[in-house]
Amino acid sequence: MIDIGARIKHLRQINGLSQADLAERAGLTKGTISQIERNMTSPSVTNLLEILSALSETPYSFFAEDDEEKVLFRKSDALPSDVTGYQSFDTLLPKSRYRTIVSYRAVIRSGREALPEPAHEGENYVFVLSGRLGLRLGKVTYITRKGESLYFRAEKEYAFSNKGKRPVDFLWIKASGR
Repeated sequence: MIDIGARIKHLRQINGLSQADLAERAGLTKGTISQIERNMTSPSVTNLLEILSALSETPYSFFAEDDEEKVLFRKSDALPSDVTGYQSFDTLLPKSRYRTIVSYRAVIRSGREALPEPAHEGENYVFVLSGRLGLRLGKVTYITRKGESLYFRAEKEYAFSNKGKRPVDFLWIKASGR
């Protein structure tokens, strides 16, 4: 039997959302989300669909009973996305109910800054493959070059930018809070 509350809580956490954030996105109250996550109440079908939509999750994947976690991810498995501020943005390791990390490969054009990421629970690790990457973390900006990396908690708003004359290419690993 599927523990709906635990799955919703896990998906909320790997998306870096608080209960209040999820409630706002789903058009519900924080108390309702809390009760659903603790299995004190079951969501209506309508509310469940709103929650899943807010978590960018499909009903099929939410209810899948696949007990085997994928281990090998091929180049063809990367999921390209059109994310504002990035020349390219590929999800290399997508979110899953089995793990608390997601991984991306991103490229930013020279002189551009990506949209800020809101503060959330969790940690970030970034490795620069080429170029000069800027990280604005709160009021401080860090600049890294090829072969260098960044590690930071996501407790403050942050944004990536290109501080060089050529595109900056980097790997970004996000771990959700628990």
